[in-house]
Amino acid sequence: MLPKHNLAGESVSETRRPAVAPRSVPRAPEQRSAEPNRVVVVGSASDIPRALAHPAVLARRLNVASVVAVDVESGGQDGARSAIALALHEHTPRTILIAGPLGNPTMRIVADLALLFHCDLLAVMPAEVLAGHDPVVVWSGDFPLVQLASPRRTRLSARVKRLADIAASAAGVIVAAPIVAVLAGLIMAESRGNPFFQHERVGLGGRRFRCFKLRTMHTGAEQLLSDDTALYELYRRNHFKIPDRADPRVTPLGRLLRRTSLDELPQIWNVLIGDMALVGPRPVVADELALYELGERELLLSVRPGITGAWAVNGRHGVGYPERCGMELGYVRNWTLLTDLKILMATVGAVLRPGGED
Repeated sequence: MLPKHNLAGESVSETRRPAVAPRSVPRAPEQRSAEPNRVVVVGSASDIPRALAHPAVLARRLNVASVVAVDVESGGQDGARSAIALALHEHTPRTILIAGPLGNPTMRIVADLALLFHCDLLAVMPAEVLAGHDPVVVWSGDFPLVQLASPRRTRLSARVKRLADIAASAAGVIVAAPIVAVLAGLIMAESRGNPFFQHERVGLGGRRFRCFKLRTMHTGAEQLLSDDTALYELYRRNHFKIPDRADPRVTPLGRLLRRTSLDELPQIWNVLIGDMALVGPRPVVADELALYELGERELLLSVRPGITGAWAVNGRHGVGYPERCGMELGYVRNWTLLTDLKILMATVGAVLRPGGED
C-alpha cells in the first residue's frame, strides 16, 4: 500500500496513527541520494487516480513513494505545505508529480518546496508557470508531459558561487584593510568606543551570526533603542530601521558612511568565513522573519545573505515590506550566476545613490 499524507501532515495507513502536525516545514536534506524514478504525487483526490493511470506516467515506470491529496477548492495552504514537506522529508524523491491543476497559491508552495528539496517538477497537464522553473515538454512514447525543469540552483552552481565568494572576499580583505583602518581611526577620534559593531542577524538555515559593520552610532545605541519606547516604536513601524535624520544615535561621520555604504566593508570578512555571500538577500534580524509567510521564511534562509542583492540595488530604503519580501524571494527563486553578476555591476550605481542603514 502506498503511504499517504493528509493535510495535517500525518501519515495514513490501514492502522491510523495519532495526528502530529509539524509546526514548520521540515528541513530539506543537504544531499539527496534518491532513486532516479522515485516520486511524490501531489494533487486533488479526484485527479490523482487519473494521473497515475495516464499512459505517459505509466511509460516512465515511476516509483510512487507517497501520495499527498490536497483540497484545492477550500484552500488550507498551511496544511498542504506541511503535508507535502513531510512527504518530501521522509521519502527524498527525485521528482514531484503534479496530478492536475492546484491553483496559484498551492502551486507556489509546491514550486518553493521543490527548490528547497532539490526536486524536479513533472506535471501530467499544463500547470501554472512559476519563477524558478522553466516548462519543457517531454515525451513518454507517444504521450506528452509538461516538465517544470530542474531548479536553476544546482549543487554545482552553488559550489561555484561559494568558491567565487571565497576568492573575491580574500582579495577584498587585503584591499579593504587599509581603508577600514583609516575609517576606524576617524570613528574613534569622533566618538569613544570600539570602531566596529557586531549585530546579530539570521543566516543560512536559520543560524544566528554576528554581522560586522563599522560603527555609525554612539556607543550604547542598542540599549538606548530598547530603553526609549517612542524610538523603538518608530523603529518597528518603519520596517526595523530609523531614518538617519530622525535617529539621535547616528554620528555625523556615521551618516556619511551609511550614504556611501562604507560602513559595510567589514562584511567582506563575513563572506570569507561563510556567514554571508557577496550577493544574496540582505541579512535580517529575527523580528523581520515574522513579515514572511511560513514556507517563505525557509526559502529566504535556504541561501546565504548577501552584502548586496536585488533589494539593495532596486530602491533599497525606498522599498519597505511587503514589497521587499517579493524582491528578496524573487532573487532566491530565479537565482543564477549571471543574476549575481548583473547585481554586482548594478551595485556600483546603487552605492553612489543616497542610502541608509539596514
